[in-house]
Amino acid sequence: MKNIDPYTRDDQTRFTMRINSELLEKIKLEAEKNKRSTAKQIEFILEQYVKALSKE
Repeated sequence: MKNIDPYTRDDQTRFTMRINSELLEKIKLEAEKNKRSTAKQIEFILEQYVKALSKE
């Protein structure tokens, strides 16, 4: 599917979600420690989770 959004690369998909505010604040703090944006920190967490699943 071709992206219509000029700010989103073809290999990415925009995704909106609702998240518990306290959880988001914790993720923001971790992102800051790791010098990542909050979105990139969430992506990193998801990648690690998927990798762990494939090892099971």
